[in-house]
Amino acid sequence: MKKTSSKPHASKWFKASLVAYLAVVLIAVLTVSDYGMTWDETFRFQGGDTNLEYYSELFKGEASDAPSSNYPALFDLPLALFHEVFPDWGTRSQKGHVWSLCFGLLGLLSVWRLTARIGGERAGFWALLFLACLPRYYGHMFFNPKDIPFAATYAFGCWALVSVLGKISTVTVRQVVWVGLAAGLALSCRIAGLLILAYFALFVGIYLLFKYSKGREAISSLPRDLLRWALLGGLSGAIAFTILFVFWPKLHINPFLALESSVQDAQSFGWGGLVLMDGHFWKAQDLPIYYVPYWLFRTLPEPLLLLIGLGSVAGFLKFYAMIRRRRLPEPEIWLPRFFIVFAGVFPVAYMVFRDPVLYDGMRHFLFVLPPMASIGALSLEWLLRQTASTSVRWLPQAIQAAAFLSLGLVAYEMLRLHPYQYVYFNQTSGGLPGAYMRDETDYWGLSHKEAGEWLNEYVENVDAVGGKTYKVHQRYTRWMLKEALNPERFEMWEPREGADFFVSVTRFNLHTSYPEAEILHVVQRHGVPLCFVFKMPDSNKE
Repeated sequence: MKKTSSKPHASKWFKASLVAYLAVVLIAVLTVSDYGMTWDETFRFQGGDTNLEYYSELFKGEASDAPSSNYPALFDLPLALFHEVFPDWGTRSQKGHVWSLCFGLLGLLSVWRLTARIGGERAGFWALLFLACLPRYYGHMFFNPKDIPFAATYAFGCWALVSVLGKISTVTVRQVVWVGLAAGLALSCRIAGLLILAYFALFVGIYLLFKYSKGREAISSLPRDLLRWALLGGLSGAIAFTILFVFWPKLHINPFLALESSVQDAQSFGWGGLVLMDGHFWKAQDLPIYYVPYWLFRTLPEPLLLLIGLGSVAGFLKFYAMIRRRRLPEPEIWLPRFFIVFAGVFPVAYMVFRDPVLYDGMRHFLFVLPPMASIGALSLEWLLRQTASTSVRWLPQAIQAAAFLSLGLVAYEMLRLHPYQYVYFNQTSGGLPGAYMRDETDYWGLSHKEAGEWLNEYVENVDAVGGKTYKVHQRYTRWMLKEALNPERFEMWEPREGADFFVSVTRFNLHTSYPEAEILHVVQRHGVPLCFVFKMPDSNKE
């Protein structure tokens, strides 16, 4: 696809993208404090402390056993260090949310620029908007310490690979170093970051196959090419594993054993809980094979789904026609496009085929959302260029106006859900009301913050003197609610007996544990309850 945009035209779209990106940054910075603490954050805090303690003892020259966690610590370790140096700059959770946001913004930047490299600045603009208006990505961006860092560094790795593939005949060492850096960062979030290095090897192989097939290049130069690419690949791999060595101390014990155990853990994680899906509670090990497509089709906005489908069909037909005619363009043209589709589709196909243990909605495959936003934008760019050559001159403008309108509707829905954008369901699936009691909604307990703030205000109104400490009972992890409660007025209370209040999200139907309790308040969006605050009967008190 040749660029038809003039330089002033491209500059206009670049400026529009920059304004949009800065607007997202501003909105995110102003609202990051609205998001509550979530289920897994404390585990990541503990992991960061363990790694920081290990390095502290190591630098003091004291013998210490390396941590054995299968989670690399690119998120955890810098956060632990920052919290130790600046303990008074907010809670650790608040610092973690800002750090998570930094990763999320990196993902937005990466998708914008990689798509602009492939399809021009207009395509980059739309890719940025598509990802920013993807509620599942945007919502997780503020609090997810596991999946957003990997999604962002995966997108950063895709950007690096698009840079290489777009100049593959004249690739420079600097571009290969970029791939190694990106792969190292992705690996330091999750071991699945190996995909970046695997993609590099695979697409270099495809390039060499294309180059030396049908006599395009003398076969005598193949050994020299293989040696060159082996050295470049080795350089990128060395950089990646050097970075990983810093952020994953488990490698210090036995690198090969650490990698093997982590890959096995990723493919068969031993979580034995229940997952609400399609109106049924499933064991995580027994989920249906269509779990991943199910969540994608119900949570991606319809315009993006339509564009992905349109682009996939059109791209396949065009590629098939070029192969039949044996008229493939230069690899710098088709390799980046083929790659970004592969980066979005392959992980989904692999998870369907392997059927690993998954849970918590779609958070384990959030990392495919940036490539999918790019695919949608490239599909839209293709459609705009096709219609620009028709006699209906206003058609491209009408298509873009429709795209703006559809994104505006999604953005309005995100505003109504705030700060729970991550519980978004598209209208085809019935929206959030249709998902209630059918699929997981606030599975990470984000709504405890709002419930706790309401309870603080309630107690101040009914007991302004403040002579009593109230006991709050929960049937699961308590730190999410504890973070939001006034410690001078409340204490977390493990047993049911003696509790003044009971607070629960709807996960596992735990909010139905005590039918005799009186509902005081419900945190809800669109009439769908996310978290309940109950008053316990006096008869239950000691």
